[in-house]
Amino acid sequence: MKKYITRLVAAFLALTLLAAPASALSVGDALDLLEDNYYFDIPDEAYQAQTLEELFQLLGDPYTQYMTEEQYAAFLDLVEDTVDMVGVGVEISYAQDGILIKKVLSGGSAKEEGLQAGDLIVAIDGVSCASAGEEHRQLMLGEAGTKVTVTVLRDGRTKDYTLTRRGVYIPNTEISLLEGGVGYVDCSSFGLDTDELFAAGLKQYDSQVDCWVIDLRDNAGGYVESALEMAAAVNGPGRYIYFEDQTGQMAGYACYSTAVTRNPLILLVNSESASASELLAATVRDTGRGIIIGSRTFGKGIAQTVLDETTDPDYFDGDCLKITTARFYAARGTTTDKIGVIPTLLVDDGYTEAVAAALCGGEPGTARLCLIPGGGEPFYLDPETPDDVLSVLLEAIPPQMPLFYSANDGDNFDPCTPAQAADKLGLSFDSRWFTDTADSPYSSTIDAMGTYRLLNGTAPGLFSPEEQLTRAHLCVMLARVLNVTSMGSNRFSDVSAGAWYAGGVNAMAELGLVDGVGNGRFNPDGTLTQEEFLTILGRLARYLNFALDRYGEAVDDPDTTLPLDMQLGLSPFADWARSSVAVLAWGLEDAAEGHGTMLYTSLRNITPSAPILREEAAAGMYRVLAGLDLIP
Repeated sequence: MKKYITRLVAAFLALTLLAAPASALSVGDALDLLEDNYYFDIPDEAYQAQTLEELFQLLGDPYTQYMTEEQYAAFLDLVEDTVDMVGVGVEISYAQDGILIKKVLSGGSAKEEGLQAGDLIVAIDGVSCASAGEEHRQLMLGEAGTKVTVTVLRDGRTKDYTLTRRGVYIPNTEISLLEGGVGYVDCSSFGLDTDELFAAGLKQYDSQVDCWVIDLRDNAGGYVESALEMAAAVNGPGRYIYFEDQTGQMAGYACYSTAVTRNPLILLVNSESASASELLAATVRDTGRGIIIGSRTFGKGIAQTVLDETTDPDYFDGDCLKITTARFYAARGTTTDKIGVIPTLLVDDGYTEAVAAALCGGEPGTARLCLIPGGGEPFYLDPETPDDVLSVLLEAIPPQMPLFYSANDGDNFDPCTPAQAADKLGLSFDSRWFTDTADSPYSSTIDAMGTYRLLNGTAPGLFSPEEQLTRAHLCVMLARVLNVTSMGSNRFSDVSAGAWYAGGVNAMAELGLVDGVGNGRFNPDGTLTQEEFLTILGRLARYLNFALDRYGEAVDDPDTTLPLDMQLGLSPFADWARSSVAVLAWGLEDAAEGHGTMLYTSLRNITPSAPILREEAAAGMYRVLAGLDLIP
């Protein structure tokens, strides 16, 4: 199994091929390999391709590509993201007045000579670095053993440092101990040795740590085996990853390694956290092992297998073909494809670190606020947290997340809303909750969707909960939930390219979640019945979770004998709605262990032909996402 998984690359890494590469692989050979391995259907026009470049363009999959020997080597370097270089050992950025040192690396002469992060290099061998650029960085590079003198500005004073150039090893995962008992893991890629570096670092510092912060921002993924082993390092043995191949067969992959830490976890993510990063984040979410802070992740839920001379020697000699071979699912059977991972606390990228620091820095005896995100460990907020950071954090809290305020610095915490906490602390507060939902029976679920920016309002701060939902509005809602849009050609004659809903309608049709009304039309302004809405919502649930999809297939199977209560419950619904209603009324509840009931108390409260209201639709979407633990 190890050989297979290590060749299965779940990474958002693609080499841009500007021209058809010279190769020994013919179009016919590529098609043979695609037919045997490719996850998606091969379009008919692909069989008319004359070149590899044309073939891959017709596939429309940016992750399936041919690589020459040189490109393959570069790709492996990207996945490993472990660098051996000759230099002085600093990470830098260019500034108007010089070269800013962002990080001083272990093993380099810069660290030995006392350079620090925040230092500004203003001259190199006497050459000014004002308006710093690439030409100044080149001055610091050279052969190992040679020397370079840098003039450094620190605290208003300059000083010369003579540094020796040498080979510097930069690992893809670095672990350090921060003040206040915080362990920090900077993981930039999932290489073959990332899990070993991760486990070793956890073992080294865990006894000194109260909380681990794992930084997956800008981590584009890598080898699935590393992500699996890292999941076990924080959870212990378990089955954490599932793959679906081109035949629809599912395979679950378990890890039997023991847990290295049981301390609380905080994961940092952003929109460039992809693939294996999303697998690890989703596992932490699904197991309730920790919380996630940042912006929604990229949403790459498909994995590639690299075919090269080790797997197919008759086709390759140093070159390779990287093929999308599977869709992957996290521990509870939900995909990250398109939807990504929605953080426990959704905050703008500029505040991610500061919000994490606020959660790590407080103690019961001094904190004014206590938060219990994800139903797990309580986090006491650092009383020294800047006001703007506290405001951002409070704005990210949905109604379902317990928040407590203490008027006496840690004594007698009382429950409160984010708005109440902001008022007590004298903070500015820009609520993401809607102002016109208080009287709705679904107010908390609607406001939760607003907190996670999963809903479009009808005006700033307004949701219009009792308005009937049109077919176009539902598509736009679903597109926002799944974080997708379509830039392709229109699928329906009555959906113009410039319509505000065109991207949502076409995207939902491409995913198979919505159908037209016949004769090439969609009827975007038509209202939806409850039966139609439940059918579409059931399709969404099946797209997100493979167990629910299998459940729906079983209901549709004519050989399946349904229990009597299910037969009676489905009797008012049309045949085309049966499997979706069953998935929502029974399957989701099973998948959510009793917490996934639909927005209606029972099927008896549903009138299939009645119109669906905006508030009901928002609540239904919330129940699916929360039932699958995609949001708290």
